[in-house]
Amino acid sequence: MTPIDPAHLEALRVLGHELRRPLTVIRGAATMLLEDGDALPPAARRQMLELLENGVEAMNDMIDDLSTAVHLQAGDLGLGLEALDPASVIEEAVAAVRRQEPGREVEVRCPPGLEVEADRGQAVRVLRALIANAARFSPSAAPVEVVAQPEPGRVRVEVLDRGPGIPADRRHLAFEPFTRLDHRAGGPGLGLFLARELVHAMGGEIGIVDRDGGGCAVWVTLSRRG
Repeated sequence: MTPIDPAHLEALRVLGHELRRPLTVIRGAATMLLEDGDALPPAARRQMLELLENGVEAMNDMIDDLSTAVHLQAGDLGLGLEALDPASVIEEAVAAVRRQEPGREVEVRCPPGLEVEADRGQAVRVLRALIANAARFSPSAAPVEVVAQPEPGRVRVEVLDRGPGIPADRRHLAFEPFTRLDHRAGGPGLGLFLARELVHAMGGEIGIVDRDGGGCAVWVTLSRRG
């Protein structure tokens, strides 16, 4: 038998573990509906259905991330670049995170009249990954902030948290595939890797800096239209 690279084995182990988590929730909610659905009050049935929906969405997100990673490595990921309002892209990304974390406060500041050149679906994927990552590490009482601002020839979007931060000598590792720098990180460790690759594919840049008062600011830039 051809040996499998240990790094690949670890990636498969993490992926299997992460897929099992939403699957367990889906199975539990489905079993409860099948066995006791008629006896449950409407509010409880709705809660079970929401658990099913969120679990399916979580699994779909992981599969989409894996598929995107494969296409990026193969060099055949098609991008449909178009003029976009960054405020609408941010709003869509925030809405997706709130479906998974309904109580998480996200503050958005984006001046009107901006346009960027990007692939809408992939731009949402990037910002969704950054916002979800910030929400995961920020204290529950500290809102995640998303700030867009114009710069010469580009728009810069920063996602700011009040988490523990990342030491400067380890920041480059945050963008490596299947890498999780903290045990609290969920998912297979593809979020920031895909964010970097997709931002670069759309002609932008990405980075991490310290935030005044503690925490991180992960920033991306996209080419500006107009």
